[in-house]
This record gives sequence, structure tokens and C-alpha cells, in this order.
Amino acid sequence: MRNYTLQEYFAYTRLERSACSVLIVLCVSGFLLPLTFPFLIKKSGKPDFTEVQHFASLTPAPKSTAGLAHTANFTRSAKPAATSAELFTFDPNTASKEEFVRLGLSPRTAQTILNYRAKGGKFFKKEDFERIYGLRSEDFARLAPWINIQAPELRWNNAPRASESQHATASAEPRREHAPKNFSSVEKTAVTIDINRATAEEWQQLKGIGPGYSKRIVNYREKLGGFSSVEMVSETYGLPDSTFETIRPYLLASPVFRKINVNTASLEELKNHPLISNFQATVLLNYRLQHGHFPDMASLKKIGAAFKESDWERLEAYISFN
Repeated sequence: MRNYTLQEYFAYTRLERSACSVLIVLCVSGFLLPLTFPFLIKKSGKPDFTEVQHFASLTPAPKSTAGLAHTANFTRSAKPAATSAELFTFDPNTASKEEFVRLGLSPRTAQTILNYRAKGGKFFKKEDFERIYGLRSEDFARLAPWINIQAPELRWNNAPRASESQHATASAEPRREHAPKNFSSVEKTAVTIDINRATAEEWQQLKGIGPGYSKRIVNYREKLGGFSSVEMVSETYGLPDSTFETIRPYLLASPVFRKINVNTASLEELKNHPLISNFQATVLLNYRLQHGHFPDMASLKKIGAAFKESDWERLEAYISFN
């Protein structure tokens, strides 16, 4: 076996020496290349922050006024053009779309008002006009002093008649003798009705009750199975408290005409009762399936969940056990 000398361990071939030389050249070039950048890249001028300083200090810029003029034009164009509004007395129940636009409302808001009137909507006081969807509060504040809502009978006879125009001495006050009367203006006699037997027409004999309210009262009564007390009438949807207090002295209480059997009623029948929620109906049915039929009210009140004592007091008149 040949023994190598120490010198032979550190000897390089010709190819290895060439590779080392190339590597050294690349390393030196990599270190020196960044130093040549200032000579290769042309320096740019100092940035001009004059306009930026102008906007920050709100002082006139001494230079580059063309850029400021462009900015000012953009600012002016970004603001909506002021709409020329003409103020005059108007009735929102009869004004046309063109008149609303002349008053400064947008065509879209004007059309919304017309759509509301087309569906039977009426304005009875100035505050009703404020509830129009899309009407800005500043527009209402501007137009409120110019709103003049006439009574229905006055609007009916506002148009001049041929006979009236022939008499110069005719009174300027609109004639009212032929004004149509709706159900609210008809004098109603004081009658007493049974809350569980009266028809919709009989309900309309009471002051303040028209076809709409009478229909709601009868429908709610049918869902309940009858009113258990006079106070139950006040729970009719949409019936004002003032109207109920007006008719209350003329209402006679009577027993309910239909009860719900808690021992045989299905889940849907329980849910359909206005005084029983869906959750309460589910709890009641599950309790009955687990514990059997309810012999009396005391056993029914053992349901600890979903029902309060006030709920049982309202339901007692509508529950049967056989």
C-alpha cells in the first residue's frame, strides 16, 4: 500500500485550480457591483411636495396651480347640483307628480307618494306626510308650513260648478250638502250587542267601528272560540284603545261557544289557538303522552314548563277535559 505525503493531500489538479479562480472572481464581483449603482443609475430630482403642503396647511400653493385648478373642478363636480325648488301651498292628497317635483322632491319620491295614494292611502295630518318612504327629514321640514290638507267633504266640492259661476254673489265657501258620507261620519245610534253573537254588520252599528274593524273582531272571535270577557275584544289586532273605550259600555259578555279538549286535541289544533304558542302546544302534548289524560285544571297546571299562572287564567275559559 502506497503512503501519501502531506503535500499530496493539499495539491489541486489543473481543473480544480481553474474552478477556484472563477469562484473568486464571482465573489469579488458580487461585492463590488453595488458600489457601481450610483454611477449606472441617473439620480432623479427632488420630489415636489408643494401641493401636498398646500392641502395640509390650507394655504395657496405658489407653484403648480394647474393641478389645484383640476382638483377644485373635481370638488365642485362631486357635489350634487342644487335643485331649484318652488314653494307653494299644496294638498298631498291631490297634488300631482309634477307639483311634487316643483316642490323640490325627487321624481322617485313623488312616484312613491302617488303609489301610496293609488293603494288607498290618505294623509289626515301633516305628520302622515313625513312617513312617506324616501322622504328626507329636511324636505319635510321645508315643506311642512306649506301643507294644507282639506277635509274629505271640502275636497269633494272644491271644483266650481256652472250654476255657481253664474251668480257673482254666491258664497265663496264650498258647498257641503252633497258631500258623500263614509261610515265614520254617519250618525250611529247607541245599541248594545252581544260580543259572541253579534254579526259583522251589528258591530258596525257602534261608533268608530267600520267594515275593517268589524271583520277583524269577528275573525279573531272565531279563532278564539268566543270572547271570554269584554276586555278580550281590545286584543283584536289594530283596534285602537280609544275606540275600544268608546264602545265598551255597549258590549255584553256571554260564554264562549267553542272550547278545546286538551285530552284529545292534536298538535295542530293546539297550535291554532291564539292563546297557545307553538312551544306551549308541543310541551302540553308531550306531557299528556307521558302522564296520560288530564282529569281537571289542577292536573293540567302541573306542567311546570312553558306556562305561567297568567297563561292558565286566560286559557281556563277555553279548556275542556271531556
